[in-house]
Amino acid sequence: MKKKIIYGILAVVLAWGIVFAADFVTVSGLERRPVFCVQTKGSHYVGLGYAYDAYPHPINGRWEYALTVLGNMVICTFTN
Repeated sequence: MKKKIIYGILAVVLAWGIVFAADFVTVSGLERRPVFCVQTKGSHYVGLGYAYDAYPHPINGRWEYALTVLGNMVICTFTN
């Protein structure tokens, strides 16, 4: 019984890690909006425990984003 609970928790954590990694690669590497997030306001996307603000820069067109995990900003590529 105890092993089933541990395996269940590990499976959930592994699934979350895969979803998070897929969104991170999509936003940072492919320069597109995240796949597993819900768009809330304009360019704000919310996932399970993380969120992105992502859009192309209005002048130079480069893809910029900010990643927030559990309410803490982790990465921000926005320029002035």
